[in-house]
Amino acid sequence: SAGVAVLSANEAGRLETSFVDAGLGSLVVFLPDLHLHSLGAYEESLIESVNRIQPDVVVLGGDMVDELTSDVKVLRLFVSQLDAREKLFVLGNHDYWSGHSEAVLRILREEGWVELSGFFSSRWMGRVHGLDWVNSRRYPNNRVEGVVVVHDPNAADYVEGPCYILSGHTHGGLVLGGHVVYSNSKYVRGFYSLGEKKLYVSRGLGQMIPFRISSPPEMLVIR
Repeated sequence: SAGVAVLSANEAGRLETSFVDAGLGSLVVFLPDLHLHSLGAYEESLIESVNRIQPDVVVLGGDMVDELTSDVKVLRLFVSQLDAREKLFVLGNHDYWSGHSEAVLRILREEGWVELSGFFSSRWMGRVHGLDWVNSRRYPNNRVEGVVVVHDPNAADYVEGPCYILSGHTHGGLVLGGHVVYSNSKYVRGFYSLGEKKLYVSRGLGQMIPFRISSPPEMLVIR
C-alpha cells in the first residue's frame, strides 16, 4: 500500500490545503461539505484555489447543498467554474434532507459531472468505487480495491480490501485542548490506518451555520 504524507498550508486566510500521497500519479482535489448558500468571496477564493492546482480530477464528497440553500442554482454557478479533466461526485445526507437531491443530480449531470454509484473506471484514479449516503448508516458489505468515495466515514466499517477511502461529513468534529468533545462519527478528522484499508476524513469546506471551532475548512489534494 502507498505511504501517506499530510501537510497543511494556509490559503485565502481561512482555507487550509492538505496534501495526501496515495501513489496515484495524478492530482485529485476532494471537496466535501460545500453547503453552498451563495457565491461570495470565500466560494470564489475556493474556486481559484482549486483551479490554481490544475487538477486532473475534482471529486465532490456530498452535502453540496443543505436545508438553508434557498436557490440550488448556486451549485451550477459554483461547479461550472471548476476546471478538471474528470469531475466526479457522491451525494450526502443534506443533499437528500434538503429536498434538493433531484435538482443536484440534474445540475451536476448537465455540467458534465459523473455520479459515483458502484464501480467506476477513472483514467486518472484507476478503480473508483462510490457509495451513496445511507440514513441508517449501515452500509452493504463491500470488498473493493482502489479508491472509495463516500460522504460518511462510518462506511469504512463495511468496506474491506486494499483501498483508500475518502470521506467528509464530520466537519472535523469539535476538538478542544487536543480532545474530541463532539463528533457525529468515531472517525473524526484526518488519516486512519485500518489494516489494509486507509481512510481520510476531510474537515470539509462549508457549514450549514457558518461557524467553526477548532476546525478550519480543508481542501484535500490527493496525488
